[in-house]
Amino acid sequence: MEEERLVWYVMRFLYNRKSDTRDRLDKASVETFVPMRCEIKNRNGKKIRAYVPVIWDLLFVHSTEKVLAPFLEADNYFQYRYRRGGRQAEPLIIPDSQMEQFINAVKGSERPIYFTPQELNIDKGTRIRIHGGPFDGIEGIFMKVKGAKAKRLVIELPNTLAVAVEVNPDLIEILSE
Repeated sequence: MEEERLVWYVMRFLYNRKSDTRDRLDKASVETFVPMRCEIKNRNGKKIRAYVPVIWDLLFVHSTEKVLAPFLEADNYFQYRYRRGGRQAEPLIIPDSQMEQFINAVKGSERPIYFTPQELNIDKGTRIRIHGGPFDGIEGIFMKVKGAKAKRLVIELPNTLAVAVEVNPDLIEILSE
């Protein structure tokens, strides 16, 4: 029998339930990723910076179905997000290369801007690759986005989320279609 390979699953928590499942996944050495944004909160009259999830129920998990099965059985509110328009009950999977570029873009940016795929029309952008700097090797779409003065590099995870990050125009290579 062929061994299952690791893939990035898009997971969710139902009904805004707080869960210890992510902690249990971390303890089991299962790689997880939650896109976070900085928010200014008021605590006891003081303004503090807090990092909160971009989408409260979203969790990316790099694993196999076999490894995830016990976590899904133990927590009824933890489940796969399913692909729209696909086979019935087909979990949404992000290709490793796209997920790696997305994570690198988020970690390399001071102020990433997040969008749902419906909020962006990536057909209006130009396909580019970055050479040098913190985003070296990342490919995406260079376009004007809402909430930013200059054009930004946009990396999209299909049917899930997109991030726009500021890049140095000198490092851009335009890719032909």
